[in-house]
Amino acid sequence: MFALILATLGSAGFGIVVRASQRRELDLLTVGLVNYVVAAAFYVAWSLGAGPPEVDPRTAIIGSIGGVFYAGGFLLMLGPMRWRGLGIVSALLGLSIVIPLAASLVIWRETLVPIQTLGVGLALLAIQLLSLDRNAIGGRLTWLMALGLGGLFLVNGGAFLIQKWYHTTGLSTQRPAYLGYLFGVAAVIVLIAWAISERRVSVSSIGWGTLLGTCNVVANIAILAALDALPGAIVFPVMQAGIMIVAAGFAAIAWREQPGRLGLAGIALAAAAVALINVA
Repeated sequence: MFALILATLGSAGFGIVVRASQRRELDLLTVGLVNYVVAAAFYVAWSLGAGPPEVDPRTAIIGSIGGVFYAGGFLLMLGPMRWRGLGIVSALLGLSIVIPLAASLVIWRETLVPIQTLGVGLALLAIQLLSLDRNAIGGRLTWLMALGLGGLFLVNGGAFLIQKWYHTTGLSTQRPAYLGYLFGVAAVIVLIAWAISERRVSVSSIGWGTLLGTCNVVANIAILAALDALPGAIVFPVMQAGIMIVAAGFAAIAWREQPGRLGLAGIALAAAAVALINVA
């Protein structure tokens, strides 16, 4: 249970650190770049710890594709988080689990149990409530905001789908190498964005980037430890619902980012929806 709590706090901490860096007006590309370099270095060192590993080509390919989605999700998250606050964005990220669920139905011919169907219905309702909320920090939802939120939803859902894809390969013993490729490619993409933009490197941005990378590493290790002790049907629903609650609660208390009634209802429904969808 300790590992599950640590996984939830580490995952929620990622969004909290990004939002805190944003509020401090740090260079977020520097923060993101340091984050991915720290995470990639850790997993590469882990993978090489017992000598040069034999890496299946699928590990390298799927990990690299995952890095594209991870980097894209980070870059797309910055605008919506500034406009709508941490609570609503965290709920939207959790709801994107419906994308790999849909792919599982179409590609892997899986079926929904009735409780998952209920979860999908709640997810669709939660998305509507989150989009209608006007008391978030950004006020009225513009077309640009809607486009940014939609893009973030799709890309984060794609990241979930990559995780599902790798899980179906049965290459779990190569997970450190997989994560090394994933975070390494993400670091390269953010490095390109960092190099072509106006850069403001500071000790603070490097420090917060290191903290962000630490959250990434801790969350991933804790998730693996939790899965060793508990079934995935418990780990993922509890963790993802917990992330939404922790992130929304922290933002409301620390930064007064208080969603309106529709937003709060949407976050509550999102947590319930994610829990139900992940039951099977």
